[in-house]
Amino acid sequence: MSDFCPISLCNVLCKIMAKALANRLRGVLGDVISETQSAFIPGRLISDNTIMGFKYMHALARRKKGKIGALALKLDMSKAYDRVE
Repeated sequence: MSDFCPISLCNVLCKIMAKALANRLRGVLGDVISETQSAFIPGRLISDNTIMGFKYMHALARRKKGKIGALALKLDMSKAYDRVE
């Protein structure tokens, strides 16, 4: 047993444990993650937010003017994501 080096198995064990944990969490994450989260989730696309925003703006434009006002807010998220120029 003097040739046995347990530290060399660390990478393999970590990968196995991470995969097992990911498989167990996969069934629960759909309930935990908000419906508004659209990126990096199977069945959802990041472009869904753009389409939803367009639909909201279209609905606001078609809405009849009345006592209830409407507000549209656009945020500049260019600094939120890294990019290479």
